[in-house]
Amino acid sequence: MRWAQRLPRVNEHVINAVLAILIGLIGGAGAIVFRFMIKFFQEFFYHDARDFLLFYHQVPFWQKLLFPALAGLIVGPIIHFLAHEAKGHGVPEVMEALVVRGGRLRARLTLVKMFVSALCIGSGSSVGREGPIVMIGSSAGSMIGQLLRAPEERLRTLVGCGAAAGIAATFNAPIAGVLFAVEILLNDFRLERFSPIVLSSVVATAVARRYLGNFPALKAPAYQLVSLQEFFFYALLGLAAGLAALLFIELLYRSEDFFEKLPFPDYFKPALGGLLLGILLLFVPHVFGVGYGAVNQALLGGFSGRTFLLLILAKILATSLVLGSGHSGGVFAPSLFIGAMTGGFVGSVVHALFPTITASAGAYALVGMGAVVAATTHGPITAILIIFELTGDYSIILPLMLSCIVSLFVATQLKEGSIYTIKLRRRGLTLKRGWEEQILTSTRVGKIMSREFESLPETTPLPRVIEALGRSPHSYLLVTNEKGELSGIISFHDVRQALLKEREEAQRLTAKDIATQEVITVTPEDTLLEAQHRLARLGVSQLPVVDSRNPKQVVGIISLREILNFHEKELLKKL
Repeated sequence: MRWAQRLPRVNEHVINAVLAILIGLIGGAGAIVFRFMIKFFQEFFYHDARDFLLFYHQVPFWQKLLFPALAGLIVGPIIHFLAHEAKGHGVPEVMEALVVRGGRLRARLTLVKMFVSALCIGSGSSVGREGPIVMIGSSAGSMIGQLLRAPEERLRTLVGCGAAAGIAATFNAPIAGVLFAVEILLNDFRLERFSPIVLSSVVATAVARRYLGNFPALKAPAYQLVSLQEFFFYALLGLAAGLAALLFIELLYRSEDFFEKLPFPDYFKPALGGLLLGILLLFVPHVFGVGYGAVNQALLGGFSGRTFLLLILAKILATSLVLGSGHSGGVFAPSLFIGAMTGGFVGSVVHALFPTITASAGAYALVGMGAVVAATTHGPITAILIIFELTGDYSIILPLMLSCIVSLFVATQLKEGSIYTIKLRRRGLTLKRGWEEQILTSTRVGKIMSREFESLPETTPLPRVIEALGRSPHSYLLVTNEKGELSGIISFHDVRQALLKEREEAQRLTAKDIATQEVITVTPEDTLLEAQHRLARLGVSQLPVVDSRNPKQVVGIISLREILNFHEKELLKKL
């Protein structure tokens, strides 16, 4: 009866496939709706939905100056009071939900993120649409999983399906969508995750092509490798791209710190960021919105070396101002923009010096896009494949791989963490790579803690303490005051120290006298990884679990043995 034993596994794959198709349809539709919303808001503000560089000279200066600030004034309160996760570029919030909350995202996030991001981009905010569509697709996948009460393992996969669908539909790049989800978000290439994500990405791409056409997101020219000597220059491009990515990351988070310290409510800060962007738009209209028009010009070699350098700095400043102040949008498209300008700058210099052995600046701009994305996101495979899908030209692969790996090496050697994970580390959350560690980071103490524990009043004499400790299955006894609140903890070591005293003095001792007063605790909401770290740091085998609202009220106890047993059982389920 082997077929009967395999039936549940087959059914699980069928369920995952059906849900992946559904999420792919939603992700593809969401990407289409989101793009139309951006056009709607740009039409509303500027009466023209074309690329801004085609008509910016017709826009009055006061509109360039004030419209981004007006959008910030609108989105600030919406984000602050309705969905704070919609602030910023969004991907770190999805990563946090995957690791800490088992993939649970709030249902309202889909609509809020779509509205505020479209409003920001349509008004001119210098951000990308990829980060928002990742959060929109991910929250849709999470919402479906929560409605069906899917287990956490499947819920995370559904979140990955939504993210892949969004990226695939936005870029018309199904392979890049898959790799973004499994390499950057999940960091998990297991087949049971990979298969539904691929299916969702394919469906979303088909939906987007049906309504938007089978066109790449950018107009990439034909790539040409002129000579083998160019590999040296592409390595230099990787170095420059890594440094540009580090400058972007550093300025982005310094901008967040600057706006965080300003002495007025957070919901007014996006208006200030929009006003500062408006001033920049008066002089550099290329940083308006997503900026793909300027990127297309760079790919065609339409700028001088000085202009390339100016646009690198301007885009980094513009994106840092709006995201640091609290606008909603992604960092993926700005990374592509910065990469195109960095590549264009390097290409214009080397082509001017060595015209016979180097290609034009546009070729370097194309490779530079992937190099900066690899350095900012720490996702080199995603970066390589998204540029390859844009060109469809295999000859670009070797220069692209070289530049991406060099830029990633530079970025990782000079700074720890990607543009996504640094945001989480600043919140005190360290994401451990690999699904083995995610078992501990995604499970709460309350799930496995023991609610049976031994406690004694402070007035308990030493002989009764010894008796209680001898019959208790636990290594520690909790001590409570007259209100039943935790006041100390007793171990065998504490008892041994008491017995070393003189007999008469020892007979007078109570639980309060011998207990350790400074007690390290955890709450049911803490992760198992946090509990394990505290246990290891203290060198103890158990910790009291207290109510998060009342740190003196004990609700359970957790041991290192329970954590290790749970971890081992979960590992066996996944193998």
